[in-house]
Amino acid sequence: MTQKNTLNNKTEENSLNRSGRKISYKVSLGGIMASLCLLLMFLTAVFPPLNITLPLFAGMLMTIVAIEVSSSWAFVTYATVAILSFFITPDKEAAIFFAVFFGYYPILKYVIERLKSKVFGWIIKFAVYNAALVVIYQLTVKILGTIDLIEEFGFMKEFMLPGLLVIMNAIFLLYDFCLATIKMSYIKWFRPTFLRKFK
Repeated sequence: MTQKNTLNNKTEENSLNRSGRKISYKVSLGGIMASLCLLLMFLTAVFPPLNITLPLFAGMLMTIVAIEVSSSWAFVTYATVAILSFFITPDKEAAIFFAVFFGYYPILKYVIERLKSKVFGWIIKFAVYNAALVVIYQLTVKILGTIDLIEEFGFMKEFMLPGLLVIMNAIFLLYDFCLATIKMSYIKWFRPTFLRKFK
């Protein structure tokens, strides 16, 4: 009985240790990724022309959290960065880009691509992207007061708008493909090469 109790105690101890390591790993990784994201967001003040590119790269880091921990933990990390970026990022337009699309889309893509129906998955992707475009337009033009490019077209806007939407959706396809490539590179090369020894 004593040996059995000792074995049970050791098993419980090992289980608790593994659980503790998992929690500390989740918190550490989330904290590191959040810090890197906030650094990239802050750099939009130093490099104003990169106010779209830097939020895009910041959002890509959320994929790592989704892969290494879980999509739910990645969403928590995203929400933290999205809120804090409005306080620490001088470029509010960049903060909007991150919060409304770039920050959560890589996580959402990771979740959507687990669905059985690829067609339904693409419908969701395009719906989310185009909804985000509308929200970003409303927030940046109506609230931040940036130049309304659509109105700049004047009487040509009715003809230019469909073309602009086609171009924007083509860019989205390229962006989605780049995300997929980066994810596979991370899983097949970076992760086994650099992260295995830390886990």
